[in-house]
Amino acid sequence: MTGTRPPAPDPDDAVCLPGGFTLLEYRIERSLGVGGFGITYLARDINLDLPVAIKEYFPGDTVTRVADHGVQVRGKQQEQLDHYQWGLERFLDEARALATFRHPNIVRVLRYFRANSTAYIVMEYESGEPLKRWVPQHTPLGEAALLRIVTPLLDGLDAVHQTGFLHRDIKPDNIYVRADGTPVLLDFGAARRVTGKTDLTNIVSPGFAPFEQYHSRGNQGPWTDIYSLGAVMYWMATGRKPMEAASRVKEDAMLPATSLADPTAFGTKLLNAIDQAMRPEERERPQSVAEFRVALGISGVSQDATLVLRPARQAAQNSPARQVANTGSPSSISLPSLPSLRKNIIGTILFLDLVGYSIRSVDDQVALKRLFNEIIGKALLGVEESTRIAVDTGDGAAICFLGDPEEALSSALLFRDILNHQHEGRLSARVGLHMGPVRIISDINDRVNVIGDGMNVAQRIMDFARPNQVLVSRAFFDVVSRITDDNTNTFEYLGQHGDKHGRLHEVYSVSSAASAHTRRDGPTTGYTQTAPIVEHNPLDDVEVTQVEAELTKQIGPMARVLVRKAQIYAPDIASLREVLAPSIADGHARDTFRHGMPVSKSLDRSVLKTASSISRTHPPSPKHPTTLSAHPLEHTTTPSAKLSGNSGRASLSTSQLALSTGQLQGLETALSRVIGPMAKMLLRKEASRSASVEALVHALAQHIDNLTQRAIFQEEVKKLNLGR
Repeated sequence: MTGTRPPAPDPDDAVCLPGGFTLLEYRIERSLGVGGFGITYLARDINLDLPVAIKEYFPGDTVTRVADHGVQVRGKQQEQLDHYQWGLERFLDEARALATFRHPNIVRVLRYFRANSTAYIVMEYESGEPLKRWVPQHTPLGEAALLRIVTPLLDGLDAVHQTGFLHRDIKPDNIYVRADGTPVLLDFGAARRVTGKTDLTNIVSPGFAPFEQYHSRGNQGPWTDIYSLGAVMYWMATGRKPMEAASRVKEDAMLPATSLADPTAFGTKLLNAIDQAMRPEERERPQSVAEFRVALGISGVSQDATLVLRPARQAAQNSPARQVANTGSPSSISLPSLPSLRKNIIGTILFLDLVGYSIRSVDDQVALKRLFNEIIGKALLGVEESTRIAVDTGDGAAICFLGDPEEALSSALLFRDILNHQHEGRLSARVGLHMGPVRIISDINDRVNVIGDGMNVAQRIMDFARPNQVLVSRAFFDVVSRITDDNTNTFEYLGQHGDKHGRLHEVYSVSSAASAHTRRDGPTTGYTQTAPIVEHNPLDDVEVTQVEAELTKQIGPMARVLVRKAQIYAPDIASLREVLAPSIADGHARDTFRHGMPVSKSLDRSVLKTASSISRTHPPSPKHPTTLSAHPLEHTTTPSAKLSGNSGRASLSTSQLALSTGQLQGLETALSRVIGPMAKMLLRKEASRSASVEALVHALAQHIDNLTQRAIFQEEVKKLNLGR
């Protein structure tokens, strides 16, 4: 009798915990990998219904799995038992230390515990794909793409080294790339604290481990991890796996990166730095992350990926903070679709961090987070839900406000007051506020996330706060103190504070109650509100609308709120521009905005006049907030085409294009199919500055990041017969 031979059983199945097995409140789903000293599982937190990764201490050469799924040391000799016990204690010691790490590019340890005669480390489960698979899908790489991965990892690795730890197993398999393109360093199972007094267990990943890791008395230090990261960069730049370090000691036959990789793509400086990091003799390598950064020619911190907050967990998305009803705030704006916010905008970030959260028991953490979410919900009452995005940061939350920055301040103060008056002694938090550039994205599970330097600085400001203290950045102070008189005496200048990267931040505290005695001896904003509110605003409505349009291009949806708040104080347009300029982060753009442009050169005055008259006739009502039909930028009223109902042709006010109403609508429809509601605004903008139909179509296509969708758009355009 013939037939198909059944597949051989996976030998790892005999040592791994089975799917469905329960450890405390965690249910094992499957194994993710088996290493020399441990097994990693995908599991689910039954209480929170969240995926987690669990690392089990399982040195396969000395232990075996027994019938009750426990771990048993092979042999009964005391020396074997002592060796296993020593390793188990080191595993727990390192888990305690690793649990203190808080860095966006290092996997986070949630807890650790003993069970089954061994120990377990519970970590956040990172969705994404290993660098080993990511790189082939994104070739050819260049210097910028490689550094976008490496620079944040260096920042995280530096944080590890500052605590005296080494990772010791950096390789493409242990680097994941999240859906938003940011990297995270995984698998700290081989990590060890370097004390100089004990042997370090041999951990070797051929090609990526330096020679000193081949023996327990090897001279290991930060240069050890730098070799491994350099090997990863070598592989990314050349496409070749490096030779084993042991084979390079006597005679180094490995071709250097400078001879294999394309110098026009990666730059000679970067390739030389890779070769320096991979020198067999450890004393010839960069001895620290700081030295390696110098060799690479990069700054101490990545501006694009220094802080990337995890998307809100499912439990947090159903929390009261997510369930606040819309109350019709007069300053509300409609949150645009995600594809329309791929570029940076300005947001106000409220960063909240629970004090002592990570050292609590799991039960206490669940209870504290539930109470924390309830308080956030109360603090956000009255803030239009469509103007804010909340993300869970693990130890707290970050909330990005796209509307009125004063709403962020009010929410922060209300949050603090609730803690002080209702939960004193039970719960405390540090609070930071900043206004800066952010980008709104969606992750692989279509959950909203916020990234960018604005988030990074907000966290740094929060780091300087004491429990239940609210601190704000200079950027936030400059804007808020200019648009209202009410808050100017609320802030106290605390001087400059340096973060761990050497970046200086001017910090202000927010007093418990505004007082005429509050000190304001910090740097002046250059503008102090003393003039009374003008009941009949003398400003030219057309010029105000132009200012709003220019500001919107620079900072996004917040512009509308700031202009309406500031214009009642400004005696003239120049003063209005001066009041609003600090909200623009880029120095050159800020200076250009201050100077302004003649109306005739920037916008169609007749259109602006119509729009401004409509605004006067129908002012926003607190009960019926003004909302935007498709995208918040559409309120700038800068349409580049005025459609003539009689001729059926569209005459573009700032170009020589002549397209029919149907053709314009066809273009908008084709574009909206791939990028959403932003299509209308982009069509108006690009039509106003395109010299030909070909240039217009090309410009629109450049706004489509996905190449497949770009091709779909171009095919749709061909069917429109635009007569190019």
